[in-house]
Parts: sequence; C-alpha cells; structure tokens
Amino acid sequence: MTNSRTADKFVIRLPDGLRGRIFDVAYRNHRSMNAEIVSRLENSIDIDQELDHQKNLVRILTARVDELEGAK
Repeated sequence: MTNSRTADKFVIRLPDGLRGRIFDVAYRNHRSMNAEIVSRLENSIDIDQELDHQKNLVRILTARVDELEGAK
C-alpha cells in the first residue's frame, strides 16, 4: 500500500466553487477530499473502459447482424 510520503503527487487548479463541492461530497461519504477525488477518478476511468468494451461488443454484434441479413 502506498503511503502519503511515497505516493505520486499532482497539483491541480480547481475552478471557483469546486473545492467546496468536493468537500461537501467527501464529508457526506465519510472520506477525505483526496480519497473522494481519487475514488471519482478511478470510477471515471473504469466507466470509460466499460463503455469502450460495450462499444466493441455493439460493433461485433452489428457486423454479425449485417452478415446474417446479407445471407437471406
């Protein structure tokens, strides 16, 4: 497990008001602001990967449907 001393660090500039919104959500989720941001970034990447997988499946299924319809 990575601790705060060895973890990668990245400075980010937040638009006005976003820090407060993150604080509020983190508080409601019983997390630190850092943990909330990391969780949301991880979830966003996971969602993107799942969407890519689903798009690929749709392409495969569409090609198969086209192939079957062409065989009629």
